[in-house]
Amino acid sequence: MKRDKKRLALGAFLLLVAYYPLVNWTLRRLSTTLGSLWEDAALIAFMAIAVVLGWSRIRSLVTSSVFLAGIAYAAMTLFSYAANSYYVGAYIHEARLTFEPFMAFIIIALLIEDDGATVLRRMAPHLVACATLLALVGVSQYVRKVPIPAQWLDKDLETGVISTRAFSLFGSPNVLAAYLEVILPLAVYLFLERRRPVERLCFGACTIAIGAGFLLTLTRASWLSAAGAFLAGLLVLKPILAGVFAALGAGLLLAVPTFRLRMATLLSSTYIEKSNNLGRLFRWGQAFQNLSRHPLLGSGLGTFGGTAAQRFGYFSGISMDSVWIRVLAETGILGFIAFLVWIAAGFAGVAVRFFRSGDRLWLFTTIGLLALLINLFTDNLLNSWAIALLMWTLMALGVSTRESA
Repeated sequence: MKRDKKRLALGAFLLLVAYYPLVNWTLRRLSTTLGSLWEDAALIAFMAIAVVLGWSRIRSLVTSSVFLAGIAYAAMTLFSYAANSYYVGAYIHEARLTFEPFMAFIIIALLIEDDGATVLRRMAPHLVACATLLALVGVSQYVRKVPIPAQWLDKDLETGVISTRAFSLFGSPNVLAAYLEVILPLAVYLFLERRRPVERLCFGACTIAIGAGFLLTLTRASWLSAAGAFLAGLLVLKPILAGVFAALGAGLLLAVPTFRLRMATLLSSTYIEKSNNLGRLFRWGQAFQNLSRHPLLGSGLGTFGGTAAQRFGYFSGISMDSVWIRVLAETGILGFIAFLVWIAAGFAGVAVRFFRSGDRLWLFTTIGLLALLINLFTDNLLNSWAIALLMWTLMALGVSTRESA
């Protein structure tokens, strides 16, 4: 009976994660107050249920490498706060964005009764369905040429040629691209694994829709990170497929002027000059200057480059545009090492599953997560709960074997 309750609770939570972007968008439009509180309330409620039903698993949870690494990083952020002694609200704001989505990992670890692969196979179609809908919204925006903020395009190199970008319900093409790049490999997996013609047709259409939405974000960093991750994954699966993929990618860039312009702009001397002049490269340089002043513990979580730093006046730039560099600047070398171990432990739980089992589900999940982790070099993507919850959910399922369940 208790096992059934745990399966029911876990199923409800995973459906919430799968359809989070749609639920969040809907609730925020129904009520401003509800929209700002529902995430915390939902996580706290599911955490309480998980603790009550999964009490016997707490010991195995707190001794897991991912949990211990997370505690180590949390400790380093507290040491950094104490060493710098700044406004506690800035720390709390950034800490919430950093650690609250990790509750998804804890909830899954306490509730899961089946092997992670079994659970992910049940969840994957829901992830693909949600991503397909979001991608189609983005494609519609692009086709209708929905107006976008001027800063989303380079006014000197692209205005007049490119008029819009897909952003769907996220309000940011970068966030949409990052979300889709994680789920696109799962859509490919479902298309390859399904044997019934109707299912293959369905997931083939979903793959095309997600791929189109992803490309029409015109987000170069996501293109490059996803291409690199797919290339690495296909090399492991079958090298000839990697060659075909590379050829198709090059052909797509050559055939579509808009895509070609976006990549050419990235390599232009004008772009590099502007990036060095108050742009991304300039802000990265500022981060390393900040690190030189606070090498071991950084200037404090929430003080450099993230939303907390901007909100409370510690950072005047629009964004650090890099999770990895922001963490290094805010928590120093010691904090960065702890953060790297934390993320690497979760990622390894997924990647190792493929090499141990040969199950292609984990290969394609690894491809999506690898693309995201590479993409974190160029954007502050973990500020998005849709992405952070998805990342920790996939990592939790990766480390949940039948023996640990």
